[in-house]
Amino acid sequence: MINASKVIRKETITTATVADAWKAWTTVEGVTSFFVPKANIEPVVGGRYELFSSLKAPKGFQGTEGCKILGLEPLKHLAFDFIAPPQFPNVRRLRTRVDVLFDQVVKGGAVKVGLVHSGFIEGEEWDEFFDFSYWNWDLVVGRFQYRLSVGPIDWNKPYVPHGIGVRPERKLRDHISS
Repeated sequence: MINASKVIRKETITTATVADAWKAWTTVEGVTSFFVPKANIEPVVGGRYELFSSLKAPKGFQGTEGCKILGLEPLKHLAFDFIAPPQFPNVRRLRTRVDVLFDQVVKGGAVKVGLVHSGFIEGEEWDEFFDFSYWNWDLVVGRFQYRLSVGPIDWNKPYVPHGIGVRPERKLRDHISS
């Protein structure tokens, strides 16, 4: 059962144009400058929105393989489905949803970007994925701000925004539920 109270909301205002912020989230060039080192994006509804963060992992375990764009309203709204990383094997079987909203604050110079991650289900592993995602979106939003104000992330020494806590620990399990 989806837990409607488990929704992650993040928001940032940054000095950029809406077009630059949009491009950062909807192109391979943009996403690889702040989100992940490799991506496969087809900016149409039903197109791929695959983010690869673990390039040395076996195929199928490198990131969000198979995820798709669910909604696209140019310069306003991007929606895509999202799967958990491999350390959450039961959760990874199902998809969640991410909505990214773009709003011009000052014409040609400031944009508000809001992010909503929903679709979390009740359960211990889902709770852990929620905690991980909450932490991870702080990291992504911080890197997004860095990208637009300083420049692209160097994936050999990735930027970690000030104030980002330690990555949540994952409980070890010796089974995968069916």
